Amino acid sequence: MIRNWFHTLFSYLRLPLIAHADREMTDIREEIAFHLSSSAEEKIEAGMDQQQSQQTALEQFGDIKSVVQDCCHVSLSRHVFWHRTHQVLTLGLICAVGFLFWIYARNKSTTNPDLATLAPSGYSIAETSGEIRGTVVTDRGKPVNAAHVLAVVKTWPPNGFRQNSFTATTRADGTFLIENAYPPEQDYEVQIAALAEGHLLQSEYISMRQGTLEPFRFQLKETSPFVLRFESRDGSPIAGVSAFPFERVDQNGNQHCVYFCSAKPIVQKSNQTGTISMPHFLPGEQFTVYVRFPDCDWQTRQLVIPEGKNELVLTPANEELDDG
Repeated sequence: MIRNWFHTLFSYLRLPLIAHADREMTDIREEIAFHLSSSAEEKIEAGMDQQQSQQTALEQFGDIKSVVQDCCHVSLSRHVFWHRTHQVLTLGLICAVGFLFWIYARNKSTTNPDLATLAPSGYSIAETSGEIRGTVVTDRGKPVNAAHVLAVVKTWPPNGFRQNSFTATTRADGTFLIENAYPPEQDYEVQIAALAEGHLLQSEYISMRQGTLEPFRFQLKETSPFVLRFESRDGSPIAGVSAFPFERVDQNGNQHCVYFCSAKPIVQKSNQTGTISMPHFLPGEQFTVYVRFPDCDWQTRQLVIPEGKNELVLTPANEELDDG
């Protein structure tokens, strides 16, 4: 099969002139014969006998062999021109497709998923050498162990805008470190949040800047236990509801939030009783949570914790119910 394919390709590249010449010569001869026959019939109608009319038609037409060769030469020249043109266009198309495939393969081979969250496209690891480090402590200065630190870095590499998320957990001494997060010599912005069980959500936003970041210090206020309870309209608990704290507005009007793209480590699911612990807010504060009921899309719920309450009930109908 491959042998036949190569034979066909080789024949095409050589140009099948012989077959075309034979076919063209046959067509030209048939056309000349028709012309001579028509001319002889006109002379017969004018009063000549059949033999004399045929002879006269031949004499008037001239050398048939030369005419056939000339016509065939013109036809073959045109055929060669268009055949070569077709070959050039086909070769150009093949080269273009090959070039595009090479670009695709090159880009795909240089994309390392393990580094996608460390170095934006357009920067090397050496260029994204900026570290995000800091400490998370309580409002009494005690280190918070295993607190979640969620950072989002915005950069503007040569090929456009990039936004990458990073996560870390604090050590026993409350410190954290995120390596290769931003390019110190280029413009960047950082949004970073810290939260831990039994403590307020707190975040900071560093506007566009260059250079090295100073260490962060989060001082989290302790809170009371608080849960979200998910129920159907008939009061049955709903298990498997995903949720995470998104934003809180403190008493001074400052907003503290978690970017959606960095929230994976803090997403929880409700248990069989339909509850999720979320002690990251204070009574009277306005706060927002992301919620996804089974077989539904993510949605936001803006809530307020009433004074003296430690539980709020949410239903799929986007209604908040009081619970004593």
